[in-house]
Amino acid sequence: MGRARKGTLMDEEDQLIELPDGILSIMISFLPLKEAIRTSVLSKRWRYIWTCHSKLCFDSINILGMRVDYNSVSNYQSLLDRQIRRGMFIERVNHFMQHRCKGPKIDYFSLHCHLGKESASYIDQWIRDAAIKEVEYIDLDLSEWCTFRMDQCSFTAYEQYEFSCWTLSTSIKCTIKNLKLASCILNPIPSPNKLISLKTVELKDVNVNDQQLSTFLSICPQLEVLSLVVCNDLVNLKLDVSCHNLKVLSIRDCSRMETIDIYAENLVVFEYTGEVVSFSFKYAPMLAEGYLSFTGEHRLDGLTYALTKFANSVPSLQTLNLLSILAMKVFGRY
Repeated sequence: MGRARKGTLMDEEDQLIELPDGILSIMISFLPLKEAIRTSVLSKRWRYIWTCHSKLCFDSINILGMRVDYNSVSNYQSLLDRQIRRGMFIERVNHFMQHRCKGPKIDYFSLHCHLGKESASYIDQWIRDAAIKEVEYIDLDLSEWCTFRMDQCSFTAYEQYEFSCWTLSTSIKCTIKNLKLASCILNPIPSPNKLISLKTVELKDVNVNDQQLSTFLSICPQLEVLSLVVCNDLVNLKLDVSCHNLKVLSIRDCSRMETIDIYAENLVVFEYTGEVVSFSFKYAPMLAEGYLSFTGEHRLDGLTYALTKFANSVPSLQTLNLLSILAMKVFGRY
C-alpha cells in the first residue's frame, strides 16, 4: 500500500513537471512573489519559471523575510545594521529585476522601502525595466523608514529620491495607467513623450510645487483621477484646459494650500479635506458630487461657504456631503 501511494505521488509530480511552460507560468502567477521565487529550486526547468510572474511587490517582508522597525534606533550598531539591510534589499531586488527582464509583460510594480537619493540609479533602472516590460501600475512608497529616532529628542532625515518622468517615457510604448508615489520628490521636467496612457495619479507626501504639478499635468492628457494627500508645497492649485479629461479630484491635508482654481469640463467628483481655502470653479459644468470636510478654527466658516457660495457656483451639483463638519459640531455640545 505504501509503495503504491508513493508511486502515485511520483506520477502526479511527473505530470506537474511535464506541463507546458505557459500553464506553469499561470500557476506561478497565483503565488505571492516570495513563494514564486522559491520554486526556482525545484529543478533546472523551474529555475526561471518565476520570471513570468506579472505582479512584482518588493518590500521588507518579501525581500528580507521580515518587517524591519527602526523607530527605536538608539546606537551605532543599529544604524550599521540598518545600512547592511538596506544594501541587502537593493542587491536582491537588483538580482530579481535582472532575471525578470528575461520574462514577459509586467502588470504591476510595487516598491515599498525607505530608499533615498543615494539609491536613485537603482530605482530608476528598476522603473525603466518595468516600463520596457509594459507595466501598467507603479506603486512607489519610500516612507517606511524615512525618519529614524536617534535619541529622545533628535531625528535624522534621509535625502529623498527624485522621481523623474523621463524614467517612464524612455520605453517605446507608454503603457502605465496608474501611478502612486509617496515620500519622494516629483521632477516633472518635460519628457520626450507624453504619458498618454496614464489615467490615475496619487501623490502622498510628495514634494511638488504649483508650477511643477502644472507641468506634470500637461504631459498627462488622459488623466481621469488625481489625488493629492499631504503635498505641503502646493499653495495655489490651478487646473486648466490641460485637465479636460479629469473626472475625480481629491485633495486632503495639504497644509499650505491657499487657493484652488478649477477649469475642468469633465470633472464629476470633488473631494476636499483641510483648512478653509479660497475656491474658484471657473468651469466645471459636470460637477455633480462634492465632499467637503473643513478643519481648523475656521471650519464653521467653511460650512457656511459650502451651503451658500459653493452650492451656487456649481449648478449641476447633486450631492453635497458635509458629514464630517456636522459631526464636529455635534461633538462640540458635550
